[in-house]
Amino acid sequence: MDIKREKRNETDETVEIIHLDIEGDNRLDDNKIKAETPKTAKDLFSDFKPDSASDFDPNDEEDDSEEDDDQPLSKRIKKEHIRGRKRESKSNGTPNSKRQYLQKYKKEWEDIPSVKPWLSESVHGETYFYCKFCKKDYKCGKSEVFKHMSSMKHKRNTTHPPSEKVIKKQMMKFRGLLCPVVTPFVKSRAKDVCYDLIKPYIKFLKACGVKGVLVNDVLGEGMSLTISERKRVLEYWVNLCKECGIFVMVQIGGAPLRSVIELALHAEKTGVGAIVLLPDLYHRPKDHLDLIRYIKTVSHSTGSMPILYHHYPKFTALDMDMKKFLLDITGEVDTFVGLIYSTGDLQDTVSVMELNPEKFVVFMGTDEGMLGAVASGFTCVMGNSLNILPKLAESICSCMKNGEIKSAQASQSLLTKAITNIYNYGEMVPALKAAMSIVTKLPMDTVRDPMQGIWEGTLIKMREKLREIGII
Repeated sequence: MDIKREKRNETDETVEIIHLDIEGDNRLDDNKIKAETPKTAKDLFSDFKPDSASDFDPNDEEDDSEEDDDQPLSKRIKKEHIRGRKRESKSNGTPNSKRQYLQKYKKEWEDIPSVKPWLSESVHGETYFYCKFCKKDYKCGKSEVFKHMSSMKHKRNTTHPPSEKVIKKQMMKFRGLLCPVVTPFVKSRAKDVCYDLIKPYIKFLKACGVKGVLVNDVLGEGMSLTISERKRVLEYWVNLCKECGIFVMVQIGGAPLRSVIELALHAEKTGVGAIVLLPDLYHRPKDHLDLIRYIKTVSHSTGSMPILYHHYPKFTALDMDMKKFLLDITGEVDTFVGLIYSTGDLQDTVSVMELNPEKFVVFMGTDEGMLGAVASGFTCVMGNSLNILPKLAESICSCMKNGEIKSAQASQSLLTKAITNIYNYGEMVPALKAAMSIVTKLPMDTVRDPMQGIWEGTLIKMREKLREIGII
């Protein structure tokens, strides 16, 4: 390149002109420019096509590995969100950017023979599926289902399902009449628990043929007891019932979650036969999936003990479809074994009981429905009347077993009449405890505040009515 300078005088100013001479092949060829000039609108807009690097490259995504499958769902969901943000950053600002489509779970997938034994819906949402053998949730999609089925981990669990041996140990053996026991209190201002009355109370139940009890439930005023009281009451019942051969179940729900977990750990150490759960009575579950999450959280602290849920809409103000509940909890909680159904709706209870009788046991939890429950094939019945008239309840079961239908009907009629009259004198718990003090001669009529006990004058009327019916 040569640079030449030339000076010219223009009036008083001197102007310096610089000439640049560019040599070589750097000059543009006019013919080449013409060739590159777009001739059509299509050629023009082809210049604005995005770079291939800005498009989503599937090879950039990390492959799902066995290590990935073993991680908890929360970590895997977090990882998916991170991947999603990376894809967004790559495709940001381009009109042809691709977005990942999350496929929803479809029930018809369960009809495929190869996946039917292990596939089910996930409690974590409709964009996930649950493997019953691997006990994990995975992102949804038909291709993802088959991809998981071909993984080594799933094949191992298909050959030896991890929970198969555990479930056999966890299935609750108890069948028969279950008595929800009351909690005795001292007649004082403090109304402390009267532990001395528990032993004669157990002797009465044993003499009447009761083989199973439920401690700290609604009738036992479990929600009115402190955590330390609930523990101590359970310890008394377990120690004394071991001597008598009575099966013990304990209700640990109806409290803050941390307290429920503490009671669960204590129940496991105490060695109860089964655990019963009421829902959180303050933060009530919104639906049956919320309830499953709650039970699943508690089950992490219950070891191999069987868990039942007490469905009691009148007390919990929580009514939901128990069929959907049992279908969706299958495979989610291995130790979940059944329900106590306290609704009085025999037809609904029967339909739930027949849903999966090999896996779930369903207790009929009302006194008025005992005859219908036994006639419908129920092997487990819970009744408040077992605290007062256990022989009458036992008579209903034995008469139905022997085909003495008229005798069973007569026993059910007398039982219903007695319970109806007792509840006419007050709320369920104080009225039943008052009737117990009359029939059993044990001073059980005291209830804890804020519940109000039966007035002395009402107690006299109840005694006269029970004598008139023929109970005493």
